[in-house]
Amino acid sequence: MNTLLRNFSHTFRRFFTASVLNLLGLSIAFAACFVILTQVDYDYNYNKAYPAHDRIYRVEVDAGGDYGRQIWLARPFCELVGASSPHIQAISVTSLSNSLNDFEVDEHIYSEPWFTGFGDYLEVFQPTMVCGTTASLNEPNHALISASMALRFFGTTDAIGKTIYVDRKSRNQPLVVGGVYQDMPENSQLGNCVFSSYSPNLNKDSWTNWNYALYIRLDNPASLADVRQSVIEACKQMIPKDLISGEGEEDWENFIHFTPLDEVHYSTVGNKAATSKAAVYLLLCVSVLILLTAAVNYMNFSLAETPMRLRSINTQKVLGASTFSLRVYLLLESVLVCVCGFLLSLLWLYLLQDTSLNTLVASDLSLVNHPVLLASLGGIAVLMGLLAGVYPSYYVTSFPPALVLKGSFGLSPKGKMLRTSLVCFQFFVSFMLIIAVGIMFLQSRYIRHSDYGYDKSVVLVGNLPYELLDRRETFVSELSGLSGVEGVSISQFILNSSDSYMNWGRGKGENNIYFACFPVDYRYLSVLGIKITEGRDFKAGDGDVYIFNEAARKKYPWMKVDEPATPGDYPVVGFCENIRFSSFRNNDAVEPMAFFIYGKDYANWDANNILNIRVAAGVDKVDMLHRLAEATEKMAPGRDFRFRFMDEVIDQNYRRELRFTRQILLFSLIAIVLSMIGVFGLTLFESEYRRKEIGIRKIMGSSTGEILYMFTKRYFVMLVVCFVLAVPFGWWIGHDWLESFSDKTPIRAWVFVTSFLLVSLITVLTVTFQCWKNANENPVRSIKTE
Repeated sequence: MNTLLRNFSHTFRRFFTASVLNLLGLSIAFAACFVILTQVDYDYNYNKAYPAHDRIYRVEVDAGGDYGRQIWLARPFCELVGASSPHIQAISVTSLSNSLNDFEVDEHIYSEPWFTGFGDYLEVFQPTMVCGTTASLNEPNHALISASMALRFFGTTDAIGKTIYVDRKSRNQPLVVGGVYQDMPENSQLGNCVFSSYSPNLNKDSWTNWNYALYIRLDNPASLADVRQSVIEACKQMIPKDLISGEGEEDWENFIHFTPLDEVHYSTVGNKAATSKAAVYLLLCVSVLILLTAAVNYMNFSLAETPMRLRSINTQKVLGASTFSLRVYLLLESVLVCVCGFLLSLLWLYLLQDTSLNTLVASDLSLVNHPVLLASLGGIAVLMGLLAGVYPSYYVTSFPPALVLKGSFGLSPKGKMLRTSLVCFQFFVSFMLIIAVGIMFLQSRYIRHSDYGYDKSVVLVGNLPYELLDRRETFVSELSGLSGVEGVSISQFILNSSDSYMNWGRGKGENNIYFACFPVDYRYLSVLGIKITEGRDFKAGDGDVYIFNEAARKKYPWMKVDEPATPGDYPVVGFCENIRFSSFRNNDAVEPMAFFIYGKDYANWDANNILNIRVAAGVDKVDMLHRLAEATEKMAPGRDFRFRFMDEVIDQNYRRELRFTRQILLFSLIAIVLSMIGVFGLTLFESEYRRKEIGIRKIMGSSTGEILYMFTKRYFVMLVVCFVLAVPFGWWIGHDWLESFSDKTPIRAWVFVTSFLLVSLITVLTVTFQCWKNANENPVRSIKTE
């Protein structure tokens, strides 16, 4: 061991630059691989923490027509499914998602996700309980909270019987803690929420209110086929016939769908922003490619050091060291280098764990939370050292001692081909990833700079607390009076913040319409600058009236101004231009949507609480955010209106795609860095072997520029070949990513040109930097006999 450490330290000191670059490249590769694999682990194991995850299914229906496949269901249908088969052990009828809400506990306000359902809906998921049971959800005004919430709220997990209040205590909506569950992993369907129950009689017999999700737990996954058939038979007998489009057995067969809980994370039904399995596999492949690139670099550096280590190694042979012992020492030295690179990567990860690196992945990057992954990477480091050191240790000990000690040795054609192939592999990976990230950049730019039909850059949004809804007009009036504010309106949703909002179906037969409904107040269209194409804008006093977009009029040509949208429905007062109202995952240009003002028929529905504030051109929006916060604090002390830029809200809608783009961008840069380190190693190797050739060429009249050209032209050929091979793969990665968007940018040629120029420029600069010294060295010194 002492000999090994002595040789290692001697090598490190003698070849300091190469050794530092080698360790740096290995540490970057291992750190990047750790970050990637935490994301892969997060996605691959999503929902697998539930004890019966392989027996839990989400129920979906396809009613045909414009509705398509959907996760929102009516409560009677959910209970019909639950009673249809003895193989169904439990059902969970819940809201479609959680919502962030304030809770008051001992005069302190906490913002927590709030999730609701009917009865003991957590029985399906079987969370681990710290105290109490999930059955307490059967009791009115009871709730379950997580262990971490209990500690924050009460300082103890023994919280049974304690009370929390929805919003504020003054609202008089108490929830009694009936149980405390162990915190669920971040990568789980429900997450850590305040769980409470709806009123038992809410929509009990309503087939028109499709606002719930259904999960079922089976006794065995093999029972799914029997369950499906039982559900179909029950639907044939009990479900209202007008809910199914068309007639015949085939419609019923296609009506019901069961998505395994393990697959919900990847399903775009009800969530077009769902994670793609292809993206997970791509990240896994990228991690492998980065590790391979790092191994290639190490091998190239080991070979680059060969001419400088041959005399020392073969002197040891002459003094009696066996070839086998020398190879073992070199192999162990290779393993030690890789392990040191791995340990250095842990230092980088520790120093960066509380930085913006955390936003790069959905998972937790804390080292202590990934012991298995760290152990696996440590094992990979040892294996990498063995594999990367085998050929160099064999090669460096393969020369006859007498030949080496005389100073006469040359390049191996096979070894040269291997080193060239390894560097070409690095170029290929760099080109492929840069092309892919270029395509992703095009789409991101397209999303930000496309015409939305209104000027989102001058709009700020905020959330009016629900307990202040009766003061909406007061807030609108006060905020409208602020300098720089051109208008304020109220809506139920934020435009472009989601793939879908509230979908309404109206009419029957040939006059059936299906559209996205967007409730607003009468000021909304004028505040956002949405243009009316026919009819009129909303006005004060309007209620239960529509303004449809042009896509709706094109799809449903019978709709006219001042006439009901369908017989017996509410009147249409106007039509507006098509705008971007959801996301680029939908083609909004052909999707019917309507702005709607709640009237007397929806007095109990009117929960519009989004403040939309239009600011004048040139106004400092950051300063405006501060002034809005100050104004609302005076009117409603202690209430958080969460004012923010509309652009920020829109970006949040694409957080998965933008995060994936940042991941690929970072790993592309890492691949380039590792490739350039590899090029540095290869040019170091060749320039040392060709020193005498360079000296002779200088004596014969070659200039420094000609010497540099001799080295760089070979790399240029390699770059062209690798680029041609990488283009189809980079295009495929980017094109596959674009498939998640309905409205997408064309792939421009400049993406490919830029990727080639970028890698080529960096390569030429690297080669020039490395060869400059030998090209300018005194030729007498290069060709003298040692």
